[in-house]
Amino acid sequence: MALEGSLRDFDLFSMFNMIKIQGKSGTLVLSRGQEFVKVFFEQGEIVGCDSNQVRMEDRLGTMLVRLGRLSGEELMEMVQLQRQTLKRMGHLLLESGKVSPQDIQDALFNQAMAIIYRTFRWVEGDYRFDSMLPQELDREHFPAIPVDTVLMEAARIQDEWPEVQKRLPSLDTPMQLSTKGQGIQLDIDRELSSILEGQGGGGSGTSGLAHEQETVLTYFREPQSINDVLQISRYEELDTCKYIADLYERGLLEIAAREVPKPIRPWTDASSKKPAEAKAEATGPWPYLWPMTAVFLLLPLALGYVPRNRGSLNAGLASFEAADVRIVTDHSTALQQAWSFRLADPKNGGVELARSLGRPLESPYNPVEDFTKIPDPLLPGSTGEATAEAKAEAKAEAKVSR
Repeated sequence: MALEGSLRDFDLFSMFNMIKIQGKSGTLVLSRGQEFVKVFFEQGEIVGCDSNQVRMEDRLGTMLVRLGRLSGEELMEMVQLQRQTLKRMGHLLLESGKVSPQDIQDALFNQAMAIIYRTFRWVEGDYRFDSMLPQELDREHFPAIPVDTVLMEAARIQDEWPEVQKRLPSLDTPMQLSTKGQGIQLDIDRELSSILEGQGGGGSGTSGLAHEQETVLTYFREPQSINDVLQISRYEELDTCKYIADLYERGLLEIAAREVPKPIRPWTDASSKKPAEAKAEATGPWPYLWPMTAVFLLLPLALGYVPRNRGSLNAGLASFEAADVRIVTDHSTALQQAWSFRLADPKNGGVELARSLGRPLESPYNPVEDFTKIPDPLLPGSTGEATAEAKAEAKAEAKVSR
């Protein structure tokens, strides 16, 4: 039986802790609007994570670029090779020798933690836990993660995130290097070789900035939003925002005066797409799209128009026009109309009434007999001779009316 409910009633900390204590195995699905996140548990430990916003398989290469284990050009080559071979990205990267199994593990771990930590900031949503696990989990490159490790880091992020948000503008706000930021000499530029060897990661040099702050500052050499930087930063989301806030308060970053176009990453360049996709993105929608749409909508109306007169060449459509009720063509309808006029004006059979209404009868006299002069056959004394006499009188009246 599935366990489901609202995150307002049962928060994620309690949910993860319950799964850990009870040693449950299954899939926890978290949803908020159109976004959902799946966390896979086995005996109370996390063995996988997925999201419809950031798919693990498609974003593996991007995470490797963020971690500095793969260049953008190398990832672009792998994307093109994947389209030709239809193999999984992880297998292609390992076969090419560009990354090691440990690099794949680090990328999957960081990707999963980024998704989970972002989910812990949800203030509303729904959850559902099913005791089923997918068969295609990558257990080789995704070692089990203890829940306690996730909860401790998630608690730290949740405590610090509100303060960091107060120090920053909206994450969609475009930012750029200020005049002061453009003039600063970074140690990361002068000592690139030592940085690649992992030396001096947390110290300050002549620039007065830590290595992490200098790295984040280089992301703004071209104006872009904070959200765009979060997509390429090799640091966690909270730490990246902290570094941006520090640089912003030091006056090295400023809000861009105008909106800037979304940057194109090397692995998402038009050259890595199919020709049709690249052409569509480069040129935009077909300029004649809306005029042709209007033509296709109006053309059936124009061709389907039928004049009010029924002499149209399109006899099929003309049959839907309102019929002329004054013209009665079938015998049964004409007889019903004659009965109506006889009942309305029994004196002369309704002949004058029909003529005044513009609906003259087919014959100059009403074919319906005057039933008031026909004896009731159910009354005693009524005979067939009397009925014949009444019919003769009715015919005589019709002759006089002519």
